[in-house]
Amino acid sequence: MRSRPRVVLALALTALAVAAAPPEPGTEAVVAWMKRTAHPFDTCTPRDDQHDLAFLKSIVGKAHIVALGEGTHGSSEFFTMKHRITRYLATNMGFTVFAIEANMPEAYRMNDYVLTGRGDPKALLDGMYFWTWNTHEVLDMVEWMRAYNASGNGRMQFTGFDMQTPDTAAAIARRSLVKVDSAAADSLLACVHAIARARSALGSTGFGTATGTLPATDFAGHHVRYSGWIRTKGVSMNGFAGMWMRADSGARRGIAFDNMQARRLNGTLDWQRQTIELDIPHETTNINFGCLMSGTGTAWFDGLTLEVDGRPWTGDGTLDLALDRAGGPAGFHSGGVGGIYEIAMDETTAQEGARSLRIQRTGESTDAGPPPSPVPAARRLLARVEGERAALVAASSPAEADWVIQNVRVVEQATRMTDPMTGSLVRDSSMADNVDWILAHERPGTKIVLWAHNGHVNRRPGWMGSHLAARHGADMVVIGFATHSGRYTAVGGEKSEVGNELIAPAGDTLEAVCHATGLPRFVLEVRRAEVDSATARYFRSFPVMRSIGALATRAQFSPTDVARDYDAIIFVDHTSPTRLNHATW
Repeated sequence: MRSRPRVVLALALTALAVAAAPPEPGTEAVVAWMKRTAHPFDTCTPRDDQHDLAFLKSIVGKAHIVALGEGTHGSSEFFTMKHRITRYLATNMGFTVFAIEANMPEAYRMNDYVLTGRGDPKALLDGMYFWTWNTHEVLDMVEWMRAYNASGNGRMQFTGFDMQTPDTAAAIARRSLVKVDSAAADSLLACVHAIARARSALGSTGFGTATGTLPATDFAGHHVRYSGWIRTKGVSMNGFAGMWMRADSGARRGIAFDNMQARRLNGTLDWQRQTIELDIPHETTNINFGCLMSGTGTAWFDGLTLEVDGRPWTGDGTLDLALDRAGGPAGFHSGGVGGIYEIAMDETTAQEGARSLRIQRTGESTDAGPPPSPVPAARRLLARVEGERAALVAASSPAEADWVIQNVRVVEQATRMTDPMTGSLVRDSSMADNVDWILAHERPGTKIVLWAHNGHVNRRPGWMGSHLAARHGADMVVIGFATHSGRYTAVGGEKSEVGNELIAPAGDTLEAVCHATGLPRFVLEVRRAEVDSATARYFRSFPVMRSIGALATRAQFSPTDVARDYDAIIFVDHTSPTRLNHATW
């Protein structure tokens, strides 16, 4: 649920917790079932005593793949519990490979340390790029792996399956290719440069915006809820539509900011009600807000509303928040960069009233345009290198040859991510392919633990877990993680170990129902619910479940087919932020 750190248009503000809501009426039977069937455990803190995790044997059974999710990328108890489970699976159930949602060759560098003790684990975590894994919790697990391997009691490898960054993969492959095919080595370097150019083009697609100004005196020091209807048609995959709001204080711009970029509203979508919530700092002197669209296509906006501390705000009437005035939008001015955008009222479509605001890309970008796609060349290169396996084996060994080819494949996968229309689909299918590559290069029957976000391990169509489920079926067990309250680490909030507040879940969420059991921590076997029971119907009804990636956000929940996506859920009622080894954002 992330990409390598880069400049983005939005970093959402820290969320503020609100009072917890009771579970919805009608869920009493679900709560009772949870109390009756849940597996409580003593602690999330790793320890040698594992008696409280004995139930894992029945949950995992004979499966060779256990996929462990996380409801946020920054909850300490999720990480430490995954450490506990990994330790249990290694010492009691014969699991010998661990694989994390980190770039493949960079993660494999850690393997040398856990097997031999060579290297600096802190530096190796730094070399995996992403701050989410550069924590005390992951370092503690790495150190346990090293001690376990050194003890002679077993063997546990450290690997990774992500593929977003091509540089290290290309460097590894080139060192071997120059010995057998210097032209292929040069082509590999050209692919890396082409990826950089394509990514730069993706980051400069341009945008159009309708911008209004709000009186800072009405909003400074208050909580603001900004809502509206949005519809899209053909918005490019590298673009998005959204509402936006930014608070400034003198020369300090963006002290509070959100533009919904992380929600990726693109493609063609019917009218949806969307909301931004921000806490406006007391020192705010200027507030701008409005509607925007990035990339190509068309977006419509309607029925904007503002609430200050829960009370409607309408202003003095100069702002046409309803977006319904002929000749409007009154109180907003049009702007944009990098292309030609038409911003006007549209009387042919509306969600409320007679008209809506339309933002449409009508011309080409004012820059030189996107560079040629690097994908065809990368595919040809991969096929060429695969055809030279015999030469690579002769120059090294079968294992080394396969590793060279796999690193070229990682470059090819990263290249395909630059496609503006299909790039967003490449990452999860590639990660699944890389997991299978890891297993194919281990002994038959090898058991592997996967570590990633809930969004990647679950079986929802298109995500990594769905690709693996199609190939492995019941040989994979998927365990999601959920929490009711606490704080989490994420970019865009307070940028500290104190973390960002988890919004208290509403009564219809899975977290609220789990909280109603009164149990502080437990594992729930979702698949044990009887087919026609109230519990099974609840799990199939797409209850809302928390999902937070690398960005702090108030949009923390989304509907989830719990019965399809997970075999079990680990619930920890209260969680704390991960402890960064050092700030890397």
